[in-house]
Amino acid sequence: MAYRKHTLRTMSPTARRVARLVGEIESSASRLKHLVPELQRLDLDSAALMKSRTRYPLNDTDLWGIQNALVHGIGSHYFDDNLEWAKGMLERIGEMRKPLFE
Repeated sequence: MAYRKHTLRTMSPTARRVARLVGEIESSASRLKHLVPELQRLDLDSAALMKSRTRYPLNDTDLWGIQNALVHGIGSHYFDDNLEWAKGMLERIGEMRKPLFE
């Protein structure tokens, strides 16, 4: 909880330091709380990737088809609401295709 300036002025120096520390701790906890959904998404992505690599290895034809579908979707404004996601997927597919040509 953030303290008002007037409240902080009336506190002793030690109490002010503790109040600042409490504010920093609450801020850190809030930032960590907002990281949880991102970590959940990354866990799902990595689990799906591991599963696909072990059960259904992708070849270049599959990746090329997905890449072309994404490019077409971006060009036809299909992904206007999710443009960041589509561009991120294109980057990931590009990274997955690199080892196939090395």
